[in-house]
Amino acid sequence: MLILKNFLISRSVIYPMTVSKFHQISLEGRRGVLIDLDDTLYAYDPAHEQALRRVHSDCLSEIPFADFSTLYRAARNRVMQELSPQGVCRSRLLAFLHVFEDLGAPYAYVRAHDADEIYWNTFIEAMCCSPSARSFLDRCVEAQVPVCVVSDMTTHIQIRKLEKLGVAGQIAHLVTSESVGVEKPDPRMFLEGMRKLAMSEPRDVIMIGDSRTKDIEGAERLGIAAYLISLAES
Repeated sequence: MLILKNFLISRSVIYPMTVSKFHQISLEGRRGVLIDLDDTLYAYDPAHEQALRRVHSDCLSEIPFADFSTLYRAARNRVMQELSPQGVCRSRLLAFLHVFEDLGAPYAYVRAHDADEIYWNTFIEAMCCSPSARSFLDRCVEAQVPVCVVSDMTTHIQIRKLEKLGVAGQIAHLVTSESVGVEKPDPRMFLEGMRKLAMSEPRDVIMIGDSRTKDIEGAERLGIAAYLISLAES
């Protein structure tokens, strides 16, 4: 047994790890919902691919896309390793800065800023909310069950995403790794979501997300019922 901020957690509590569909998730007896954003409310990869290709064509078309993609991935990994678990470890701006500096580009910081703007403007424009996720959020509104997004990312980008998806009006609160200073599965992320929902008992909320380790196992360690979602299987 483990006591964490007045929560008594049994390590023997195990919830099914099967993939759920949004329409299968019951709100009966629940007073709040914690939910992930990326790859849970929308599909991340198509938007990312489109955004990265736009940065390549606008900023670094002189090198093959495959080479640019490799440089970018290495830069992202470097930023993650150096700055994790702070929210800024997700910064695309810092990743692009490493790319331009590694290439010896003049005024690398200016070009990185331009690339970051292009990336996020393209990414957010390409996003589409999952119909099943939207229907679930509608059910939450109808049942008067408030929803808090719990996400590993910088706050202002996640706000832009929620607004573009057209669900900001259905999301009562937002918790990001930038605001908490740690990333999921750290319990502080889920506890902050519960605090914002004014919930004190893990049994009153559920967690929904696409990552077994970050979303599901992280929530279950606190005794929160968790549901694994895969948009690819929906």
